[in-house]
Amino acid sequence: MKKIFRRKKQVKDNKYSWFDPRRLFATRATSDCRLCRGVKTLTHRLAQLPERLRLWLLQKRQRPLNERNLIYQFHVRNYPGSRNRSYMVHVPPGYNGRGAVPLVMVLHGCRQTHLDIRQVSGFDAIADREGFIVLYPYITSYSGFRTRNCWGWWFKNEITPGRGEVEDLWQIIEEVKGYYHIDPRRIHVTGLSSGGGMAVAMMVVHADKIASGAVVAGAPYSETARAVSFVRFYKGMFKPVGKIVRAMEDAMGPYKKPPPIMVVHSHEDETVNIQAAKNIRDSWAACHQLDLQQPAVTSSGTTGETHWEHIRYRGGHRQTLIETLFLSGPGHGWYGGAPGNYSYPEAPDISKMMWSFFNTHVHEESARELSTSGLRVESVSMSQAHTA
Repeated sequence: MKKIFRRKKQVKDNKYSWFDPRRLFATRATSDCRLCRGVKTLTHRLAQLPERLRLWLLQKRQRPLNERNLIYQFHVRNYPGSRNRSYMVHVPPGYNGRGAVPLVMVLHGCRQTHLDIRQVSGFDAIADREGFIVLYPYITSYSGFRTRNCWGWWFKNEITPGRGEVEDLWQIIEEVKGYYHIDPRRIHVTGLSSGGGMAVAMMVVHADKIASGAVVAGAPYSETARAVSFVRFYKGMFKPVGKIVRAMEDAMGPYKKPPPIMVVHSHEDETVNIQAAKNIRDSWAACHQLDLQQPAVTSSGTTGETHWEHIRYRGGHRQTLIETLFLSGPGHGWYGGAPGNYSYPEAPDISKMMWSFFNTHVHEESARELSTSGLRVESVSMSQAHTA
């Protein structure tokens, strides 16, 4: 009896409940109970097992094809909405780290991964020829009700400065800048569908750092999920352009000018109506006080069975601030690339057109900061890199 009461007193002193399995080991001091510590450690590791197993399987499934296509892991940061993510970096064969090179971030769409958009866009081949680095983030995990692998362009918490996916993506860029010699004046972003909507958010929230961008079948900044056509005959509901502009100005803060943009969309897109592209164009024009009634250059043509019209709008410095490429024929996807998930190869090669657009834009504020600080960034071409 004395032993039973003594055991009960020890359980009470150690503040273990009568049904706690650790009471079996309460006859020893907690600090001396190796078995208790082992149980705690095992419990902690078992709790982490699903996440560790998921990351391990992801790494196994996404092994780099060669030394120029590398997978990296981005670890959660201490701001709201940050998550563990993975991303792929494609390095052109002539890169040697001596000269700064441009960076192009390419965001996948819903029901895609970074590997899908890498395949259909064909940016690797352009990067190898032109000498820039391509970054393919993978959403990896997410919260909220959404279609598989969608970037959350319609969730306020994901597109607000300093939090969520829009901040994770910029921190991934910062991480890549730590690994490679990136020209800070020549950082560009593009994406398809939900990736296009997130590319728009990146250009708005990080307007003071991104040189230019492009959006394919995406949505305006701060737009709601009602813009997406979930059924065939629903054309979507869109915010007034004025409301979009006010949201953009709030997100940009004192930097009121979003970077130059190229908007690509199809009239036959039954997932995101082409009105979304027109609202992106109009909201950008309002921020830059640009007259859309006087385009600088208009061209049109037919590629395969796809008819297209390409319009350029210039600003006060004779620089193209807005370009639109509106197509007739294909549906919702990437145009002119390789066959694959959400791809329409029989169309103009928008990846080549995007690079031509990106290559003419340098971020003015970043260039000015470099010049005033006395720093010099050397940008190299592939011919220079091969001979270095």
